[in-house]
Amino acid sequence: MARRGTPSAVIIIPAYKAAKTLDRTLESAVASLRQYTDTEGQPLNAEIVVVDDCSPDATPDIVTAWSKRDPAVRLIRNAVNRGPGFSRNEGVRKTSGNFLFFLDSDDVFYPNHVSVCVSALRADESVGYVFTRMKVDMPMHPDWLPSLDESNPINFCLRRVWHDMILGFPEEPDFNTYRTEDTLYRMCLRRLVQHKKLDVVTCEQFVSPGNALDRQKHKFALSMDAWNKSNIDDGFVLTPQMEQVLESRMAHIQKLLTRA
Repeated sequence: MARRGTPSAVIIIPAYKAAKTLDRTLESAVASLRQYTDTEGQPLNAEIVVVDDCSPDATPDIVTAWSKRDPAVRLIRNAVNRGPGFSRNEGVRKTSGNFLFFLDSDDVFYPNHVSVCVSALRADESVGYVFTRMKVDMPMHPDWLPSLDESNPINFCLRRVWHDMILGFPEEPDFNTYRTEDTLYRMCLRRLVQHKKLDVVTCEQFVSPGNALDRQKHKFALSMDAWNKSNIDDGFVLTPQMEQVLESRMAHIQKLLTRA
C-alpha cells in the first residue's frame, strides 16, 4: 500500500516469446525504479508488471524467478493471446499506480528514466504526460528521431486519469496484426492532454525481427525528403477496422475537448 502523500507508479511490460531479452529489460526497469528518490529521500511506491500474452517459451518462468528475488516484479498472464494493446490495458486494469510507464520486452530504460519523468510530472500538475528522447539501436537519419520520440510507447510517463480518458490502447484484432496501437494512443494523448518533452535521453529501443524498427529500417535510413520521393513500401497498413476505430477515437476526443 502506498504511503500517504507519496507518488505511486507502475511499469507495464507486455511480453510474448520474450525469453531472449526479458532479463535485460527487467534489470533496466528495476534499476530505474531504484534510482528514484523524492526531495525527502523517500523511494517511489511502484511495481513492475509483466503481462505474458500466452508465450510458448520461458517468458513466465523468467518473471516468476524475478518476482522471488524482487517484490516489485509481478506476473499477469492472459487467458488467450490478445496482443500488446490488450496486454498494456490489462496491466493498467490490474494495478493502481498513479503514474504509468510502458516498456516493451526487448527495450530498456536507463537508470534516469523513472526519476526524470516522475519528478517533472510532480513539479507541474498542469502537465498530463511527459516524454523524453530515445536512443535507437540502428543507423537512422536524424530527420526521423523527433517523430519517433512523439509516437513510441516506451519513452513517456502519464497520469493514469488520461489513459482512462482516451479509453486506453485499441484492442481490435487489426491493431494486433499490424502493431500500430501505440501510434493511435499517442495521437489521442497529443490532441487532448497538455504535455512536455524533456530534452534528455532516458531509454533505448532495439531492433528485433519483425518489430516496428525492423519493418521500417529502409525508410529510416533515408531523409524525410528522400523518403517522400521514393516508392518504397514502409509496411504501414490502415485497414477498414483500424480506420473505423481511428474515427471513433477522434470523435471521442473531440467531445472531451468540447466539454472542457
